[in-house]
Amino acid sequence: MKKIICLYLFSVIVTVGALAADHKSANNINHVPTDPGANFDSIWVEYDVTEDNLRGMKIHLSFSAYSMKAMEAYVAIYFEYNDDLAGFLKDKNKKYQSSEGDVAIYKLINPAYDPAVYKDLQLFMPYTELDLEPGIYDLTMDVKLIYKQGGMINRLTYYDFKYTKPGSPADVESKAQADAKLDKLWIDYNVTEGGKNGMLIHVNFTAMNLKDVDCYLAIYFEKKNGEKIDGISSAYRSKAGQLAVYKSIKPAHADAMFTDFKLFMPYSEIKLDNGRFDLKLDANLILKNGDMIKHLKDHEFWFEQ
Repeated sequence: MKKIICLYLFSVIVTVGALAADHKSANNINHVPTDPGANFDSIWVEYDVTEDNLRGMKIHLSFSAYSMKAMEAYVAIYFEYNDDLAGFLKDKNKKYQSSEGDVAIYKLINPAYDPAVYKDLQLFMPYTELDLEPGIYDLTMDVKLIYKQGGMINRLTYYDFKYTKPGSPADVESKAQADAKLDKLWIDYNVTEGGKNGMLIHVNFTAMNLKDVDCYLAIYFEKKNGEKIDGISSAYRSKAGQLAVYKSIKPAHADAMFTDFKLFMPYSEIKLDNGRFDLKLDANLILKNGDMIKHLKDHEFWFEQ
């Protein structure tokens, strides 16, 4: 009997010890330090915002940082080309630049919690600090969370956008500066052309100092927040892949008036999910090579399918 009791007590001690060891192991697993990191949620951009008398874009970010309590770090946004040009934009005045000399903006964070949730972290980028010549550009923001001393913690996201800088030197023989003036833009919906249902865009404008110069009226389609809409077919797509419609002009006079200039966009070319969307037309007069002459208007409208 004593032998049986001793064996029983030994079994209980071993079992309890094993459970205690398992519990300790579980606690250790739950408290193993993890490397700093982040979970990205969303990005949205406000265009044509003015801060400190500078016009630019306000970039909003939503994300969560973990294992970074009381650790200083930077949210960094780098700007690069995403069309047939290559590489990052290069800074010219050393005001908004990375250590490599690329155009960049930074914002310091110092999380007070773990995890720390940033619902609307804002960074402002003046247009002038993109350091680009006049023209139309398809660009990408490369958004990262980096250590204060350098080195990436997490890439948060990439964000494509279109930037237009007016003032292209599209000079004619007189060397006068090319320009354009918009009078009116309006849309007829549910119009049928060539057996297709779509929207007919009407534009009244004047082209100035562009006599005998080949140009295009270009209409780009995007969401209200600036997110571009991808084109489906080559007939309705920019070289960067954005949904667009073009119509060529060649003004016969120094001041050429275009009354009720029409462009048609089939609904079947607008590739979106079912639902109701707040969209925007970006109307521009451009040279044949794509250089900007004049941004005419942003026109917002609702689209439902």
